[in-house]
Amino acid sequence: MKMSFQTLLRGAVAMVVAAALPTDASAQDLPPAREVIDRYVEAIGGRDAALQSMSSRTTGSFSMPAMGVTGDLTVLTGEDDQMYTMVNIPGMGQMQSGYTGEVGWSVDPMTGPRLLEGGELDAIREQSDDQYAVRDPALFTSVETVGETEYDGEACWQVAYVWVSGRESTECFSKDTGLLVATTASQESPMGSVDVVTRVSDYQQFGDLLMPTTMRQSMMGQEQVMTIESVEFGTVDASELEPPAAILTLINAGG
Repeated sequence: MKMSFQTLLRGAVAMVVAAALPTDASAQDLPPAREVIDRYVEAIGGRDAALQSMSSRTTGSFSMPAMGVTGDLTVLTGEDDQMYTMVNIPGMGQMQSGYTGEVGWSVDPMTGPRLLEGGELDAIREQSDDQYAVRDPALFTSVETVGETEYDGEACWQVAYVWVSGRESTECFSKDTGLLVATTASQESPMGSVDVVTRVSDYQQFGDLLMPTTMRQSMMGQEQVMTIESVEFGTVDASELEPPAAILTLINAGG
């Protein structure tokens, strides 16, 4: 099943945050990364639930509290690695992004329509892969538990990944529940590479899968929040995943 918190974040603006520092822990005190990941997969519903293939429609809200900005969030996923994200903010317009299974794209009032390249394309392609739901070893060249830390009072194990593309990220899994607590990564954007930390919480059951409904990112004293209100499975028509006309024009023109 493609529905994961990473999918919900792909349409968000890249953000810089100060990450929590890991506490000291000797190598023999750290559980193997695969053990931590398998516990997480079991906690969200099991491997079969995580990997079942169906389209999904997620709706919710997007906000930047310090700026008084609030908008609507829609995320659609298809059965063949397709994805479409739209944030609609009154007075500012729409921010859209997506992945066709081959091409990553973005449209927003600041940068206009563009095709994703380099690290941006790597990230959306790798995280759109069905196997990412269970952190399949084939996606990475290295997966290692590197320490312990704490987010919002939740103690967690830090698992570091080096992806096949060469990009790096870290995920923190609760020592208590096994659920994902936070993720950190360097994210490419039109502004260059930025370090992103995302905290996830308020897990709820949707179908066979337990999913976070609150996702928070911060940058330079500001925070953006994505809140999920509903998730429906098997309701997305293929036509809804088509890129907008401006993106199709770029694709047909070869970028």
